[in-house]
Amino acid sequence: MMERTALLELEEIKEEYREKEAIGIPMSVRERYERALAEIRRRIREARQIRGGKRLGELLVEQGALDRERLQQALTEQKTRGKGELLGEVLVTLGLIKEETLLAALRMQENEN
Repeated sequence: MMERTALLELEEIKEEYREKEAIGIPMSVRERYERALAEIRRRIREARQIRGGKRLGELLVEQGALDRERLQQALTEQKTRGKGELLGEVLVTLGLIKEETLLAALRMQENEN
């Protein structure tokens, strides 16, 4: 439940950030959003460590939504970016999966426990 709440917060903040960025938000506001995103990502990671279960990449490969080569590509990109982005964010940004696929996999992952 804590993970789902954090994911919803993440999506809300990302959407608000995109809207503000489109109109040229000041740096101080941008920094606030980046800090908020970092905090939510941290909470999601903590919830997942406590919960255990299959990792997102493994789940997506099992479902056939992603092959191992593309998963590796996304993991490499995730490390390269160094922004603390979650794998799901990277997969969607790279266009390797659709947001709907990510959300379905996250729901499945959450229901495992």
